[in-house]
Amino acid sequence: MPNPFSVVPDQVMLLVIIGMIFIFLLVVWLMVFAPLIDFAQHRRRIAQVDQFTVPGYGQTAPPAGAKENPLLQAALAISTVFVRSARTEAAVAARLDRAGMRLRPAQWVLWRIVACVVGIVLFVLLVGPDFGLVIGLVVGLAATGMYRRIRTERRYQAFAARLPDSLQLVVGSLRAGFSLGQAIDAMIREAPEPIATEFSRALATTRLGADLDDALARLAARMRSRDLEWVVIAIRIQREVGGNLAEVVTTNVEAMREREALRRHVRALSAEGRLSAYIICALPPLVIVLMLAIRRQYIMPLFTTGAGAVLLVAAGILVALGSFWMWRTVKVEV
Repeated sequence: MPNPFSVVPDQVMLLVIIGMIFIFLLVVWLMVFAPLIDFAQHRRRIAQVDQFTVPGYGQTAPPAGAKENPLLQAALAISTVFVRSARTEAAVAARLDRAGMRLRPAQWVLWRIVACVVGIVLFVLLVGPDFGLVIGLVVGLAATGMYRRIRTERRYQAFAARLPDSLQLVVGSLRAGFSLGQAIDAMIREAPEPIATEFSRALATTRLGADLDDALARLAARMRSRDLEWVVIAIRIQREVGGNLAEVVTTNVEAMREREALRRHVRALSAEGRLSAYIICALPPLVIVLMLAIRRQYIMPLFTTGAGAVLLVAAGILVALGSFWMWRTVKVEV
């Protein structure tokens, strides 16, 4: 029985391919340039205040426009089912928070569902319903998960890159006679994101009764900052044995800057290997999409026969293993 999806007009296929290319370029643009956008000061302060709300308070409130849009309200209600568990909701909220995404867990689940639906529709038109459903679902989940991980890693890198200059502001305040808490509070008013938001949260926990060094230790663990962990250790030692805290933090700042310079040097030396990894990992799916566009009948046996399915699965496993090996090779810890 012929596949009804194999008689798609060339114009429709061309529009689908153009739409996929546009969505891909849009996602790449957002991942590259969105973290570099510096929002207005009042928006940053509002975001900081939102971080200190009581867990659960206001979480059920619909986003702007949801009350006027019953379709969006119904979609959010459906997506809430997937994060009904308090533990699941807390885990999703923590991941979104580390990525700097101002979304509630239900909203994030809704975005993933929409991405999966778009992927399923596109791949059903390209390869038919047999494999299009599975491939579209996998692509939708993988694309949204990759976007969140890229946002998280970029936020970690921005925190690590801006930490030395921010701590230098703390050193200046300490030398002027401020306490450590007052110095951090003064630094928050001048520091960029994500330094301001994260240190504001740490300082807010101290106002609720936590020790400052414990709050900074939790901040270092949350942002995976080895440099800040060393600063916390130095602060704790200084509190035990005494000494000049400004000099201690200055020594740590100088060490951070040297490590950052070395880290950038290693990243420049490994740029060629990372670029090769990007190209080799992206080449197989791009070739498949290209062949579906220009020689559909040549590659369709991979999706319509048992032997083709086995070869496709084996190729996917080999590509995943090779990609993992290449990433581990070009990733150098400093």
